[in-house]
Amino acid sequence: MNLDIAMNAWGLALLNFVWQGVVVGLAVALLLALLALLRGAPARWRYAVCAAGLLACLGLPLAQCLDLAPAEVEFAAELPPLLAQMPALVSAWALGTVLMLARLALGLAWVGRARRRSAPAPAEWQARLDALARRLGLRRPVGLRLLDGLDGPIALGTLKPCVLLPAALLSRLPVELLEALLAHELAHVRRWDYAANLLQSAVEALLFFHPVVWWLSARLRAERELVADEIAAELPGNARRLAQALHALAELDAPQSTPGRVSGVALAARGGNLLHRVERLLAPRPQATGWKLALPALLIAATSFVVQAKSTPAPVDAPGVAAPAAQPAKVLPAQQLRLPVNAKHVAVIDDATGEVLMARDADAVVPIASLTKLLTAMVVLDAKLDPTEKLRITGDDVDTLKHSRSRVRVGTQMTRQDALEMALLVSENRAASALARNFPGGEAGFLKSVNAKLRALGLKRTRIAEATGLSPDNISTANEMAVITAAAARYREIERITSVKKSSATLDGRARELRNTNRLVGTKGWNIRVSKTGYTEEAGRCLAMRMLNGKRPITVVLLDADGSAQRLRDAALIRKSLARPKP
Repeated sequence: MNLDIAMNAWGLALLNFVWQGVVVGLAVALLLALLALLRGAPARWRYAVCAAGLLACLGLPLAQCLDLAPAEVEFAAELPPLLAQMPALVSAWALGTVLMLARLALGLAWVGRARRRSAPAPAEWQARLDALARRLGLRRPVGLRLLDGLDGPIALGTLKPCVLLPAALLSRLPVELLEALLAHELAHVRRWDYAANLLQSAVEALLFFHPVVWWLSARLRAERELVADEIAAELPGNARRLAQALHALAELDAPQSTPGRVSGVALAARGGNLLHRVERLLAPRPQATGWKLALPALLIAATSFVVQAKSTPAPVDAPGVAAPAAQPAKVLPAQQLRLPVNAKHVAVIDDATGEVLMARDADAVVPIASLTKLLTAMVVLDAKLDPTEKLRITGDDVDTLKHSRSRVRVGTQMTRQDALEMALLVSENRAASALARNFPGGEAGFLKSVNAKLRALGLKRTRIAEATGLSPDNISTANEMAVITAAAARYREIERITSVKKSSATLDGRARELRNTNRLVGTKGWNIRVSKTGYTEEAGRCLAMRMLNGKRPITVVLLDADGSAQRLRDAALIRKSLARPKP
């Protein structure tokens, strides 16, 4: 077979794959939709569907090329205009493929450098990894090495696999959470995911021009992380620890300088949608019924429906009695669902109707931590003070009660507007303290205005002792915090500040990036308009937010959850329940 025939065959195969890839994508999307109907379908099934789709994308053009290559006469007779363009088409494909393979080669070079730069982990931690590997049924030896500058653990290698661990995590995460992350990486090693990832990258390089290939590849990587989560969660008690570890990774600040971004050929614990992974670990869906049982059940149900439809006579209206009108689907109140939320005090209010959708011990008076800052912001905005006035952080703003960390040093200057941004978005205590200290009449004047605000809102169980929420004397109830949150939503400035994922503030003339402490803000599927988180040892993890469920404003208050991951899980369960129609 000469070179021209081979080029023509491959070029035509690539052209045909444009529509063939769309067909493969539609077929995979249909299968994934069917799997979504089976609640609790394991991630392994979706992974297999996506992997089969990607292999089909590779196999179709290869098979067609081999089939067309011998047809030398047919090429010359039937496609002369198209054949003239084949050299340019195949050359463009070859150039793109070379660039993509060069990208893959850079990733492999990064892996090699990472191995060389890493150092063996302490013997104690290598022993922990070996014990975890045995519990997961992994027979191959896996090395544990330390490398600075990583965001989290990563798995490398096929024949001689190893797990690279950021040295800083040894001191920043509890042992049990770090072991949960290592179990996740060992799950990748057990499944030979590194080799699968290399093959996947090669398919991306060969078929780089087709969006369906990139969609399938992205889904495959996301499902791969979920499969590894499922395997790691099989260890007793590991599901909750892994969820907490993933959330801790999300909250840890990424290093300012790293030896290079983690290569796409490495398998990192941060992969996929962390929030979705946390939700699946903390609230696993019921195990799906197998297809052999599901299909007969569907057939029986359909037959029963048809029989009843034929045998039931049409209803006849009794004289003077109107037929009942069809009722629209109603939101099922969350208390009837008995949601397994972790927070000890919960209030969920439909602000459009005032209906209480859920309440758990919502009138208990408890500390509210940094949810206090919603009141601080409202009082400051009510005073209509100059937002451009410079405020200076002094020793009076330093937390001597909890000794909490701060992003600003004593002596830092910022405008009142920037202090408001920092207090609401990143819950900066020194900024909130400075807002109260520079209030007309000082802190005493600030507290007087806060009390007046509470009276205006009709709140009788809320008490505020200072502006930050660090004091356990700052108390309220879930119901009254819902009123405060709804009131805060009427301030455009509070809504603007708290409804974005990140913003910036200028400190001493230099811009600083601020990230919302509520990780749900800006996440797909969430439309959060007002948000504030809080934490102290006395208050536990707290969250007050107003979100839109469709066009309906809903206020959610969670007080005293056991941890950030549990708080996220509670919010996710509530949001899902709100969209569930009453049977």
